[in-house]
Amino acid sequence: MVRLKEILKPVITVPYSMNIAGVAVTMDLHNTQCVLVEHVDSSLGIITEKDIIRGVVARCKDPSQIRAWEIMKQPIVTADEETDIRDAVEIMKRNRVRNLIVTRGKEIKGVVKRSAILNNIQFDEDEVWTQEALEQKEYKQPIVSSK
Repeated sequence: MVRLKEILKPVITVPYSMNIAGVAVTMDLHNTQCVLVEHVDSSLGIITEKDIIRGVVARCKDPSQIRAWEIMKQPIVTADEETDIRDAVEIMKRNRVRNLIVTRGKEIKGVVKRSAILNNIQFDEDEVWTQEALEQKEYKQPIVSSK
């Protein structure tokens, strides 16, 4: 059984007043897909790459003119560091998030991405059929257009 504390990564926090251009640079420098935003009232929000793409880029807004607090999502979705990754998947599905903030009590310990969970799920014997199907070439690759 894999627990969140075993696969978490550090989470970066930015001030609520930082512009989105600065948020994007921070994310790039730290090689992360999300940051926490600390609001003036000490509440926390989260900004993901997806939020920047959908809330700023796709709307042709100037990232230097939009502040972090304007696109951050609240409340953040959290799980205790002792949570099993299978339970974490359910939390993420129910809340429709790809990044789960990991806590110990009220203290933030890090973040776990959906991809990290998928890379750490160990399948039971009954679930091995998927790999067997792949090995038997029953699985066909999709045709991708090169247009």
